[in-house]
Amino acid sequence: MSPALSPMPPVAAPSPGAVVFGAQGRSFARAANDLDAPADVLGRLLSEAFEAFERDPGAARQSLSRAFALLDVEPREPAKAPNQDLGQLAPWQAKKAATYIEEHLDAPIDIGELAALVRLSQSYFSRAFKVSFGATPQPYILGRRIALAQDLMLTTEHPLCGIALDCGFSDQSHLSRIFRRLTGDSPNAWRRARRAAPGEADSGRSFNA
Repeated sequence: MSPALSPMPPVAAPSPGAVVFGAQGRSFARAANDLDAPADVLGRLLSEAFEAFERDPGAARQSLSRAFALLDVEPREPAKAPNQDLGQLAPWQAKKAATYIEEHLDAPIDIGELAALVRLSQSYFSRAFKVSFGATPQPYILGRRIALAQDLMLTTEHPLCGIALDCGFSDQSHLSRIFRRLTGDSPNAWRRARRAAPGEADSGRSFNA
């Protein structure tokens, strides 16, 4: 009589949180055991990707590609949202950036801090912002400051020196210089023309980014 065969040990399922690669369905832990590459190299690459994921997606993808190459595993191509293909900000990022700008027009706005607010590097944020809003952040912010100044000139009796400060300009001269550049008129001339003909307030040239 043949000796009884000992039962095969059960195959362990991938642990919760294990990363699964490609159609093979191998977990990272399983794939790592088949490697000649040192585990610390893979760990470093994956750590770099994790740290750069939101700050610099391009750098994250590069680190992951090198890790996949060491694993000799073909990564799946993730589904992309339409705005990613076009290089735009995600809807929540665009809304958060625009809201922050509107709420801080009376103060300096640092582009680096604005990028950090939506968890992007400054260079990537500036490019995506331009695709989403039609202008890079600084010109867009200037346009919003001028639009606010126009509104205050039409709806209040505030002097231009006060309006300039309320809109984030250093002084009235700064406001006048940017206002003329963007609208073709001086603030005083623009204000007088619309007060003289209030029914035509919306027909004049104004700047709204």
